[in-house]
Amino acid sequence: MVQYSGIARRLLSSTLIAEINGNFLSISTSTMTQSRHQSSSSLKLKDSFKPTLGIGASESALLYVILSPVASYFGPSFKPVSLMADPQFIRAWPGGCGDRKMGSNYAPTIHIGSIAQQKGFDQVLWLYGEDQQVTEAGTMNLFFLIINDDGEKELITPPLNGLILPGITRISIIQLMEQWNEIKVNQRKITMSEVCRLNSENRVLEMFGAGTAVVICPVDVIGYQDSCIELPTMRDQQSSLWFKLLTTLTGIQYGRVIHPWGRPIDE
Repeated sequence: MVQYSGIARRLLSSTLIAEINGNFLSISTSTMTQSRHQSSSSLKLKDSFKPTLGIGASESALLYVILSPVASYFGPSFKPVSLMADPQFIRAWPGGCGDRKMGSNYAPTIHIGSIAQQKGFDQVLWLYGEDQQVTEAGTMNLFFLIINDDGEKELITPPLNGLILPGITRISIIQLMEQWNEIKVNQRKITMSEVCRLNSENRVLEMFGAGTAVVICPVDVIGYQDSCIELPTMRDQQSSLWFKLLTTLTGIQYGRVIHPWGRPIDE
């Protein structure tokens, strides 16, 4: 688990910006030079620790950062994904480390992901508890755009209760929604029974995942209890909330949208 103090976080950030702005881009390979201005790829920064090996807390560790051009997570299209929801598979639990960026959160999920793919689904919708709380999808945070009991549009995302990762894309979406001030955001528990009920009442408008690599990923099918729940996420892509969030976030990332979050990198 990697946690930084405020000073360490600022130092790491300023060092990376200087490196990207200076030496890294000036000595980049021809492949990097060709790909760094394409909207189909981006520069991925991944920090990690190499601790002292042994049973016990490390007294020292090597901090290193990997920088690499990466392509779109699910390809260049906006193809929605399908999810397998099976309560017998659990990704995280209270008191565990499901809200931390640790390898132990990912390795055990690979086999379950292969089971989902064998059944014709793209990813796993992770549930928790007797009430089958919706938590994450694959490695993505989740959002539901619904019509609430007052007849208003509302964006729901599971709360930070120790079961899910506090993703940067997740908080970026919440902050953008607050800036737009058009649709209420509610960070609360949502269960599969509620999802099924709302969808049967035509009150689920969209479902999408969010993450650093994928940015925004629409969801149109949930496989649950031997049936497929079809969602209207892709009914009107151009006017959908997920598409507006996707174009805004990627626009900020690539400098097409002027925003305080955007940090221009000199040639």
